[in-house]
Amino acid sequence: MTYSIFDSTGNLVEAFTERGPALDYLAGVAQAEPAAADEVYLVAQDDTGNFVGEPVYASSVSLPA
Repeated sequence: MTYSIFDSTGNLVEAFTERGPALDYLAGVAQAEPAAADEVYLVAQDDTGNFVGEPVYASSVSLPA
């Protein structure tokens, strides 16, 4: 699986091979730039490039304690 993070203009921000670090990155975006949290999202793709599940926006990720 590949977990790619994009901004609202469709630019790739970062990519991960594991979901946990990708979600941590999104949480960091939400914490560092709250105004951008609705504009940065994660999509998951399987090994053949098919999308899996729905996009996850930084604004919906819980911040670490």
